[in-house]
Amino acid sequence: MGNKDLKSYVERLERVHYIVSKRLHPDIAIEKELTKTQFVLLKTLCVRNKWTVSKLAEYMGVKPSAITVGADRLFKRGFVQRYRSDLDRRIVYLEITEEGNEVLREAENERVDSISNYLNHLSPEELGMFINIYEKLANGNPTEESYMISTKTS
Repeated sequence: MGNKDLKSYVERLERVHYIVSKRLHPDIAIEKELTKTQFVLLKTLCVRNKWTVSKLAEYMGVKPSAITVGADRLFKRGFVQRYRSDLDRRIVYLEITEEGNEVLREAENERVDSISNYLNHLSPEELGMFINIYEKLANGNPTEESYMISTKTS
């Protein structure tokens, strides 16, 4: 495939990716004022019982400062708790609270409803192909970990 053809595909992909991303990632839990980043942070906190900021940042592929800012906001709202290690007081653990779990469940339900309405326009075969292609693209560069692939669908 020539560069001109490839450039045309890249441009088309950029256009449709922007539109599809906006539709597949709607604002969630608006009445709870839960941002997309906070949603992902809460969802990731459910993967294991407790996280350090640095391990969570490494897992999510972001800087620890980004986790700290998000965790501070979630802490103030009672959605996460922080506590220090008994062995090393410098280590701070983060854990989702019961209230955080409840908000996450509500947000996940809203998200499923919203995304389902959009994906219902595809036949089961088209949906399967769409997901397979996205997974193939996500796994295309083995040097980068994909958060969505590594956490598996729940």
